[in-house]
This record gives sequence, structure tokens and C-alpha cells, in this order.
Amino acid sequence: MKIMSQSAAVLEALRNKLISDAEARWRTLTEHSQNQIMFLDPAGTILFINHSLAMWDVQKALGQSIYDSLSEQDASKFNRNFERVLSSGKSDILEFQFSSMDNESYTYEMRIYPVKEENKIIALITDTRDVTEQVQQQIKLEQSHALLNTVISNSPVIILAFDDKGLFTLSEGKGLEILGSKPGSVVGESIFDIYKNYPQVLSDAETALSGVFVESMVTINGRTYQTHYNPILNEQGQVCTVIGVANDITTTMQIESQMRIISTALEQTTDMIMVTNVNGIIEYVNPSFEAITGYSQAETLGKNPRIINSGKQDQSFYEKMWATLLKGENFSDVFINTRKDGSIYYEEKTITPVRTESKEITHFIATGKDISERMRTQERLHYMAHHDALTKLPNRTLFLDRLHQAMARAQWHNRLIAVIFMDLDQFKEVNDNFGHDIGDQLLIQLTQRLSSSVRSGDTIARFGGDEFAILLDDIASEKDISLLAKKILDTLAPSFTVQGHESQVTASIGVSIFPSDGNDSETLIRNADVAMYRAKHLGRNNYQFYSNEMSARAFERLSLENSLRHALKRQEFFLLYQPQIDSRSDTITGVEALLRWQHPDLGVISPNDFVPLLEETGLIVSVGDWALKTACKQAVKWHQSGFDSLRMCVNLSSRQFNNPDFIQSFHRIITETEIKPELLELELTESMLMRNASKTISALNTLSHHGIHIAIDDFGTGYSSLNYLRRFPITTLKIDRSFVRDVLEDADDAAIASAIIVMAQSLNLNVVAEGVENIEQLNFLKERQCYEIQGNYFSAAVDADAITAMLETPTSSETDDNNSD
Repeated sequence: MKIMSQSAAVLEALRNKLISDAEARWRTLTEHSQNQIMFLDPAGTILFINHSLAMWDVQKALGQSIYDSLSEQDASKFNRNFERVLSSGKSDILEFQFSSMDNESYTYEMRIYPVKEENKIIALITDTRDVTEQVQQQIKLEQSHALLNTVISNSPVIILAFDDKGLFTLSEGKGLEILGSKPGSVVGESIFDIYKNYPQVLSDAETALSGVFVESMVTINGRTYQTHYNPILNEQGQVCTVIGVANDITTTMQIESQMRIISTALEQTTDMIMVTNVNGIIEYVNPSFEAITGYSQAETLGKNPRIINSGKQDQSFYEKMWATLLKGENFSDVFINTRKDGSIYYEEKTITPVRTESKEITHFIATGKDISERMRTQERLHYMAHHDALTKLPNRTLFLDRLHQAMARAQWHNRLIAVIFMDLDQFKEVNDNFGHDIGDQLLIQLTQRLSSSVRSGDTIARFGGDEFAILLDDIASEKDISLLAKKILDTLAPSFTVQGHESQVTASIGVSIFPSDGNDSETLIRNADVAMYRAKHLGRNNYQFYSNEMSARAFERLSLENSLRHALKRQEFFLLYQPQIDSRSDTITGVEALLRWQHPDLGVISPNDFVPLLEETGLIVSVGDWALKTACKQAVKWHQSGFDSLRMCVNLSSRQFNNPDFIQSFHRIITETEIKPELLELELTESMLMRNASKTISALNTLSHHGIHIAIDDFGTGYSSLNYLRRFPITTLKIDRSFVRDVLEDADDAAIASAIIVMAQSLNLNVVAEGVENIEQLNFLKERQCYEIQGNYFSAAVDADAITAMLETPTSSETDDNNSD
């Protein structure tokens, strides 16, 4: 009995020793495992956990239920798996997700094992490992497979495979639709049957089946394909499969061809081309840009277009530009830029945003023309339109503009302004005694003296002849005006010496003050004019302020106006005609009708003295109709006498042309006189055209439609805009006599006259030079291919009989022709 007891003790001790050793080995194993190991009792209480993982913390989980760290949904999921193990006695696998505190998502795999004793489950062991990376790789692999299948199915590229006998094993790609086939439709058929009519395909297939990689191009059904055949060898080195890829490059080739054409056009166009990215960095400039700006492509690529910014256009200009471009709209304007050498050039530029299908702007394309020469011509024409050609002083147009501005400022600041109207006393005698050249030089010297006698902010203008106007801005009192008027008279007191000729010149000055003598420019000038005549009446060489009592000039004007109202009825008007000559043959091509007035007491009155009155009173409408009708009748007489190509040119006044009944009245005259419309030319001034552009275009189109020719009289003295020349149905430009007069002495006048001729020729317009007085002027014009001439060199304005005599006298060219016969 004692021996048996000792044996039992030894066995128990041995058993405990084995258990202790096993537990030690277990702990060693679990402590070094990357997986999380937990012991659970059947109720889910954690009896052991080797380290923290997922939602179970080693410090907090021991002794707690495994369900305490789970959401209700996860707890239900875990419970189902545990119950399945407990009921079946078999292990199970559970996969679950866990999000960390930093919102990283992890995937874990938990294996659940039952622990049995005498066929009874006494505990559960869980073995949990992080399978996040494997799951993500599997997802990516599945996505790649799906993507590959989608790409192959939807690819425009055709993907083929055929075996060593040429039988198709694969036929995929949307590109098959263009060939009238469908994916998989040719599988099992021979490439040598399907493409028997395409020798290139058959040749490529045979080459590939021989084990050689093939790259070629083939045309099928009008489409061009780039093909690749890649032979696949088996272990014996024999071709078992050929993989073929066919890419439809028809569109690509078309695009490449178009791009080559566009590239050549960009390189050869005379327009400047610049391409920038959306941030304004230059990516391309063409040779014209390099030639015009002086910057090479290497100097501009990667730079901002600011390198050509002259700084002469303010920030608002560029803000408007960017606002337009960023809306996806084109921006067009004239840019003032600078070349590499610092010189300024004008660029007529259009910038176009380049957008993707999603409307995102990626680039900007700028195309521009160098219009520097045109701008200089227009600036010069604009200057000439607003300045006196001789003295370079502002003319009446510019004076009125400045007067309007001065009145607005004076009214705002409650200050005075004064208008001085000055007329030189007996200046006509200087011209008569010494000639116009001496008179002109005297006026230039006088201008210099006047400029030195007024303040820098005042304006001196020449209204024509010997009439000057001075605008005194921001005057405190009439005393200041008197001092300045006296200073002007004192400035003119010393004699003038021109080319050895000494002349004494005085002036009569009239002054009107804003606002007491008038609230508008015309009233101020008219009243200053009245005051000036008062100064002349009082002996000249003095100044007078306007007063309501001054009526001498007003009476003279009223008397003239009353006479005008009866002049038409009394048949006091008559027409003279000045011939227009083709200088190549000295033949008369046309005549201009000029209105004259034979006053019963005053004799022949200059048009400058009565035409403005006709305009102001409205009498010009009826007188203008009479002149037009009379001229048409005379033209018809000449046509019936055998001069059937003679053109009649008639001036239209602004008020006459803008009369609502003008077109109706005009048609009546044409009908009554039976003149051929194509032999009638109407002359209008630039300012008349621009006064109401839309209405004017309509009226002129009506006239042009009936064959009437339209001429611009005195071109270069008004707006001189290239734009309106294109907008209006104009046939003729008449170069103003002020440019022709000094073409030989004044480089500016010569340049302007030349520019007008070139402009007219480029627009296929006829050009007539007015005021030709000598052979030198004529030769200047002929050298520039301006052959239509009008002026005293050929003939002054004469009556109809004198014109008839000229027409009946053979020209030198006609005489030569007759002699040759």
C-alpha cells in the first residue's frame, strides 16, 4: 500500500512537471509570435492574451469579456462563429475590420480553436493576424483584372491571337467594329481565310509564324493600321501562338498631316504668334515674332509676355483683358509694346483661350499684326485734323473740345473762363504787298509771340486766315483778362521782319466771359466775335469786352441773313465749275459744281461768308436742292453734246444730307433731270459721315445701290479713320488742298499725302488731289500714281460756257492720235 502511494506521488509530480514545462514552452511561443493569441473560457472571458492588437489591449482585456470591446454588430458576428465552434467542436475562421484612432483601416483574420478535455470543450484559443496587406493586394489584383478586361473590351486597339496553324484563339477590341466585325467573332477561323484579300496581312502572319517579330503598316477598308506580331515559343522553341496588336492610326495620321500644315503656316505667316500656358509662361513664338520684336525664341521661351510690355497702357487695360480671357472669351485690342531695342510698336492682337472638353483653360494663343505704320499715319491724320497746318496751333475743332472741358470745370469750381477772339488788322495788305509766303512766315512768328504771352494752361487756336482764338482757363477776375489782352497787344507792337521785309501788324481783340456772356461754346465765340468787330470799329489795335449793346456785327449778320432769304427767289445764286483732269492725258474727266452768290449791292460774296449762314438758318436745304438740280441739268446738256462720260461732282451740306426728305428729294431731281446716276458723284465731309454712322450707312447704301458715286471731300482733315472707309460705300477720296500746298516743303504733309494715296489704292478707291497750283506739286502726285487732279494749275472755277470750250478743244494726246491716223 505504501509503495502504491509513493508511485502515485511520483506520477503526480511528473505530471505537474510536464504541465509546467508545456506552459513555459507555450508562453515562450506566444510571446515571440507576431500573431495575437488569446485563451477564452466558453463564455468568452479572456483568460490569457499575449499582446495588444486591434481593439483588444493587453492591459485592459485580461479578465474581461471579448465582447466588451466590440460594437453590437461585431459582437453578434463574433458570437455566431464562437457558437459554431462550441457546437461543432471544429475550428473556424473569422475576418473583421478595425479602424485605428488615426482613421487607418486594417483587416484581421482570426482562427478559433476548441480546447477539449474528455471530449468536452473547456476553452477556446484565438489566433489573430494582420492580413491588411494581403487583402489590399488581392483587391488591387482583382481591380487590375477587371480593368484589363475593360480596357481590352473597349480598346480601339485590336488584340488578336492565333495558333501555329493560323487559327484565331482571341479577337478583342472595339476597333473591330470599324472593320464590321465583333469581339470573338472570328475565333476558330483562319487568318489566311479572313484576310485573304490583304497580302500584307498574310505576309506578316507567315513571318510571325516563322518566329520573327513583325512591325508593319497595313490599309484595310480605307483605314490605316500600325500592326505588331509577337511570336510566343514553347519549350521546344517552336511557335505555339502569335499575339497581334493592330492600332488604327488613320486619325492620328490625318492630325499629324494637319499639324504639319498648321506648323508650316505658323512658321511662314507674317502675323506674330505667341503661345503661353495658363500661367502666362511663353511656350512658343514664331519667326515673325522674332523678326518684329528682336527677341529670339531662346530668349522668350519660359518667360512672361511682360518682356514686351511698354508700360504705356494702365492696369485697367490688363485687368479687362484677364477678366475677358478667364471667362473663356477672346480678347482683341491694340497693344502698345516694346521691342528688344527699346523702340515702341503697335500690335493689333487677338488672344484666344484654349480649353479642354471640360472647359478648363490650358493655354492662350495670341496672334497679332504690327500696325505701327498705320497708327503713325492715323495719329498724324488725327493731329492734322485738330491742328492748323501752318502754325501747328489747335484748330477750331480742338479749341471747341477744350472749351467744353473748361466750361465744365469752371461751373464745378465756380470760376471764370474767357474766350478771346483776335483778328489781325489789315493783314491782307501783307499778303498783297509781299506774297503769301511772307504772310505765312509772319503768322508763324506771330504764333511764337502769342505763345510767350499767355499762361501754359491756356489754349491758342487758329480759326483760319488771320483769325485766332485764345481760351483763358480758370480766371479769377476781369482785371486779369484785361492785363492779358493788353499784354497780347504789346507783344505784337514790335515790327515783324521776314526775309528782309519789315511789317507792322496790330490786332483787334474781342472778349466774352463764361458764364455771364454765354453758357455754350458757340455763344461765347459768337459774342467774342461781336466784341472784336466793335474793337475794329473803334479804330483797331484795342480790345473790347462783349456787352449786350454791341450790335454792329449782329446787324451786319442779320442784314446778310435777310438778303439770303430772298436770294434764291431773286435768282442771285449761280454755279461755277472747276474741271478735274486726268494728268496722263490732260483730259477733263469731271467737274465740281461750286455755289456762288451775286449780292445786288455787295457783289460776289465768298462762300465762307454765306454758306455757314445757310446752314444755320436751314436755307441750305432749298439752296442745296437748287444747286444739285442745276448741276444735273448742266451735266445732261454736256452729255447730250457728246461728252457722255463727263462726271458731275456736287457738294452736299451736313444739314441737307441729314434732312429727312433728302433721299426722296434726291430721287425726284434725278428723275426730272434724267441724269445717268453713274455719272453723278456726291461729295461729303468726314465729319458728316461720322455724325450718325448707322443712319449715314443706310442713306449712302441707298444712293450707291442706284449707281451714285460717293466721294470724301477734304480727306485727312477730319476723322481719317481706316474703319469707316471699309464701312461706307465710298468710291473716291479727295486729298485736301492743305496737304497738297506744302508737299514739297513740309515732310509731314508729303507723308500724309503719300499715305492717303497708298491707302486709297489699297482699298481700290479713286483719289483726287485738290488745290494743285504748280508743276512741282503735279509731278509729286504723278510719281505716286495719283493722276486725278483739280486746281488752278489747270483751271480755276469757271462758268459752263468756259467748260464747254475746254471740252471742245482737243487735248495734246488727242492731237497726237489724230496725227498718227
